Amino acid sequence: MALDKVGRYKIKSELGHGGMATVYRAFDPVSNREVAIKILPRELLNNLVTRARFKRELKLVTSLEHPAIVPVYDVGGDEDHQPFFVMRYMSGGSLSEMIKKGRFSLRDAALIIERLASALDHAHSRGVIHRDIKPDNVLFDASNNPYLSDFGVAKVTESLISATGREVIGTPAYISPEQALGENVDHRADVYGLGAMLYEMLTGERPFGKDTVIGLALQHVNDPVPNVLKVRPDLPGEVDVIIKTAMAKNREKRYATTIDLARELNRVAFGGERTMPQATTLVDRQTSPGSLSKRVGWIMAGLILLIAIAGGAYGFRGQLPFLFGPASTPTVLAPQPSPTAGTTATFTPELTPTLAITATLGTAMPEVSSIPGGADKVAFLVGNQLYLMDVDGNNLIQVRTDNSIKTDLYWIPDGRLTYISRNCVYILDVDALQAQQVMCFVSNEVLEGFKVSPDGKMTAISIQRTLNILPFDLQALQDVDTRFSLLTLKENCFYNQYAFRQILWSKTGTQLAAHVVDTELVSSDQVFLLNVDIPKCATVGPVRLAKIPGTRVDFNKESNKRITSFDWDGDHLFLLNDSIRNDGFGDLYLYDSQARQAERINPIDGNCCYRDARWSPDKTYIFFVFQRFGTNDIEFYYIPYADLGKSNAWVPIPNMDTLFSTPREKPQPALRPIQ
Repeated sequence: MALDKVGRYKIKSELGHGGMATVYRAFDPVSNREVAIKILPRELLNNLVTRARFKRELKLVTSLEHPAIVPVYDVGGDEDHQPFFVMRYMSGGSLSEMIKKGRFSLRDAALIIERLASALDHAHSRGVIHRDIKPDNVLFDASNNPYLSDFGVAKVTESLISATGREVIGTPAYISPEQALGENVDHRADVYGLGAMLYEMLTGERPFGKDTVIGLALQHVNDPVPNVLKVRPDLPGEVDVIIKTAMAKNREKRYATTIDLARELNRVAFGGERTMPQATTLVDRQTSPGSLSKRVGWIMAGLILLIAIAGGAYGFRGQLPFLFGPASTPTVLAPQPSPTAGTTATFTPELTPTLAITATLGTAMPEVSSIPGGADKVAFLVGNQLYLMDVDGNNLIQVRTDNSIKTDLYWIPDGRLTYISRNCVYILDVDALQAQQVMCFVSNEVLEGFKVSPDGKMTAISIQRTLNILPFDLQALQDVDTRFSLLTLKENCFYNQYAFRQILWSKTGTQLAAHVVDTELVSSDQVFLLNVDIPKCATVGPVRLAKIPGTRVDFNKESNKRITSFDWDGDHLFLLNDSIRNDGFGDLYLYDSQARQAERINPIDGNCCYRDARWSPDKTYIFFVFQRFGTNDIEFYYIPYADLGKSNAWVPIPNMDTLFSTPREKPQPALRPIQ
């Protein structure tokens, strides 16, 4: 008999099952969101070994809190009923499914390994060994962030008997030699699993391929690790060394930690330009006077070298035109002083010296005296690093904060930039180059949106798919660490009628455009246009004025029909794109909420693909990221809205192609109004 309900959760479909558990996709009417439920089948209730393993997994996953470990929302069942636990529903599929679509580039693989290595290191620090690292146990959310799942559980159907006759926990294709031999394991078994998975990500093939369980186990014990360069000769030779070190038969010869593996892979993939931070605490970022003097010495030496390079390059001006513009001069900003030992809420980003680049504006319009679109700065991301530049591409600088994933870039009215990183909100003072931590939430509550109102008085916070609107008071927000502590603040308007994600304010501050998970439609991503009566929010809920795009968009057949990004002019016009390729590039649509009409606009000769389109501050220009179908190059454009549909030969903002290293970049640009 098929299940239709578990506790309060309504079962929608079966996602998968193994020897000891079944996972269902379900709907939670209380939080108005989709979830995944893992449940022990009734026929195994009396199997003491299976029941013990299920409870062991439950205990482990509820004790581990990390941004890259699938969070648990709820648990249920007792001794007389089927035990189950409720997890976040990962709608992006598994790494195994992604590998079937094609091999990963080295940099894309390194980014995924970095995030998983951090999660495993967190588990290892708490004495937990995963023991079953494989692509099926790496799941992706709707934004294609990878998460580890299935901690501490061996599926009965995939367990095996070793040459010593002992039962082995793990999956044969990725199992470490010591697991195959039935020996005691430590965290280095997970290092081995990461190495095996890295090989498959880069080649599309498993490292060993015997057809039988015992045959696979013997290959892991006896056969040499295959040379990845035979399948991928385009990779650097160091990659083969990294994989063979991670998969060494003798665990003593492997990387000591998963972080060591990820750091070495980053060094090769990014040429030393991207390194994992040694520590994550703000205290460790403080600099002693002695070390500061050394840094100043190195910076001065770097300045001398930079000037020498610029002088030498002058002789090659014809061959290297991108180094020099008509009026450009090398500019370097002085390093900012480090915070004092007593400061923990503020850190000083390091500024990467960058040659000023004179660029032509990304439009065919003639030059005008005022700044087009009313924007003077653009903030955007390259990987996990934050960059700033003028809207014409000049004065490009990198602000080094940390190597954590960043989202939701947004300029607040006073000219500072807010962003989300590590489940915290930060405010960056661009002039002082200082980022202040505003608030942090516990890791099992996902923070997706933080937007300050146009008048700077209120803020809208999307946490765990609920919406909170309250006064923008930095001192009060610093004491918040859970969504429940938000509810204790005065003047907080709490809304949970929809599963809220990102939020945008209207010009007047009386309406919101909310990216939500809409369970009424097959295409679950929608933007709801809402009226909010903040003074009366205790008795008056949000009133939905429009559902965007609803069913009014005829998506391309290759589209996943999910909204990757959207922007709003604060009145009735919306820019949004779906996803067709490379984790979020798709067709660009314009939606008019008054006329209730949608139009595919694709400004560059009608071609795909786009992402992260933004209105300029005065709504007369649009800024967007473009990647022509069939290529991996990423370009920025800034064009007049009034000229959409005309046959102008738009020119991209120059020199962006040298920044991006992976076709799956998520720049998330934010345009600052003229200050």
